Amino acid sequence: MNQSPSSSLVLSKALIGYLYLKTAEGLRDRSLESYERILKNWIQYFVDVEIDNITDKDIIGYLKWLRTEYVPQRFGGDTRALSPKTLRNIWIALSSFFAWASKEFKIRNPIKDVPPPRFERAPVDAFPQKELELMLKACIHTLETDTYDRRSFVMRRPTPNRDQAIILEFA
Repeated sequence: MNQSPSSSLVLSKALIGYLYLKTAEGLRDRSLESYERILKNWIQYFVDVEIDNITDKDIIGYLKWLRTEYVPQRFGGDTRALSPKTLRNIWIALSSFFAWASKEFKIRNPIKDVPPPRFERAPVDAFPQKELELMLKACIHTLETDTYDRRSFVMRRPTPNRDQAIILEFA
């Protein structure tokens, strides 16, 4: 149900509605927790301002703060800066939230003019030839079974050609 912008609509109240929608859409619990954590951190940074007062400069300032001054509170005590991919994920969560808010409350979408943070994909190392040969061999037979009342044996797997084709496709 679309509502008109209200001067009393603060981020924390909008967050509740957004999370209800994402739950109804069927997002996994881990995704919901991630959105909630990211958006609550955003609310703490802005001290729960009115949603229609947020500008693209506010979002750019927040992303800059995350990149340069923010000290993450991780379980292991690690305080390394956030990775570029994590910053991109935060931008995605904010983008999703503001797309919803602009549609739901007919406000301007402030993140529309904020470019997503750049990141480089980590290169994937190829398997060494020896490991590739072992994986292809493993597609044919099961592990040797260890029985106590008869001889050990191996069984032929039912889908060796398909499994080998999958491995070779990405090798």
